[in-house]
Amino acid sequence: MVFTGTYDHTIDTKNRLAIPAEVRTRIKRSSGTGDDQAVFLYLTLAEDWTLCLYTEEGYEQRAHELDHSEMDSKELLEYERVFYSLSKAVEFDKQGRVTLPSNLLERSGLGSEVVLIGVKDHLEVRDRKAWYEHLECKLRDQPDILMNPRQAMRRR
Repeated sequence: MVFTGTYDHTIDTKNRLAIPAEVRTRIKRSSGTGDDQAVFLYLTLAEDWTLCLYTEEGYEQRAHELDHSEMDSKELLEYERVFYSLSKAVEFDKQGRVTLPSNLLERSGLGSEVVLIGVKDHLEVRDRKAWYEHLECKLRDQPDILMNPRQAMRRR
């Protein structure tokens, strides 16, 4: 499943974040679950304190990739201790929201005004103002970042 798009949202006082209906529908369809079945996302903390949401399949793919990592085994074990201990399965409620665990929300430093962005294999929850400032700077300073995807593939 490929995640795309930008969605302005808020985190409510109970730490709940609404996942857009079109995204929820695609997640349910790709996971093969019906409307009455529980759907989980895995919430993790990224290196820049961003919250990332993966589907179960996407999270399992990350785990599989780690099994084949070229990192030193001790370094990998330390990484996995931190990564998995700071990950949490979160379930959609009936209104299509997920509750963000307090510990991860605090570590991320996010306020209530956020943006949910699709980043290929996952969704990121970022501070809204900071994201749009970053995006404007990136587009201004590196206009070629919007190159044709085929050009990006040729650069390998």
